[in-house]
Amino acid sequence: MVEIVKSIDGQKISSVYIVGDLHGCYSLLMQELKKIDFDFENDLVICTGDLVDRGVENLECISLLDQPWFFTVRGNHEEMCIRSPHDRKIKDIHARNGGEWFYQLSSRKQSEISSRFQQLPLVIEVQLGHKKIGVVHADIDIHDWNAFKQDIMQGDYKISGVTSAYSNALWGRGRIRQQSAHYDSVENIDEIYLGHTIVKELIKVDNCYYIDVGSSFTKKLCIVKVQ
Repeated sequence: MVEIVKSIDGQKISSVYIVGDLHGCYSLLMQELKKIDFDFENDLVICTGDLVDRGVENLECISLLDQPWFFTVRGNHEEMCIRSPHDRKIKDIHARNGGEWFYQLSSRKQSEISSRFQQLPLVIEVQLGHKKIGVVHADIDIHDWNAFKQDIMQGDYKISGVTSAYSNALWGRGRIRQQSAHYDSVENIDEIYLGHTIVKELIKVDNCYYIDVGSSFTKKLCIVKVQ
């Protein structure tokens, strides 16, 4: 059973960090964790998704899923790995956007990776001592965290003129692109951290923080300490 929304009790964890999309930059992550004196025994890092593609250390980034100090939400690049065997169009888009390495693997290895990615949640929420934070890959356009969680559990439904919370969480860019009256702070959550859309530095829109600084292109990562 896939845990679409994963809840973590962060109150017993020494320090909690959120990192933007990794895109195959394993060494860069390790270098940045060293700089902040990350404690692998007692600290936790949560990624905004897109572990793979574009960079060259894709299998190393996937190996992070075996580490007790690392969690990630599912990004659209993980979703493309999952959907590509059944969707030629997705496979073509994926291959053109950094996914070539995946199709050079044996079908068995592809299947194994796809299965790992299917287990990833789309939402992580962490209860800290003084606040609750959420992590979502791409976008949230529902202004109530609890309503958003309920909607995302419905899966990627197709209704004309309506984008599901599931699809938005993986692919959306509405809030950061429009920053208009259509959007507002999300209630019942203190802070939400997102990746997907590349920014020069951390950008805050309402109570949403965008932290994907283009790791594979810029050789930089944004890591935010939330506790």
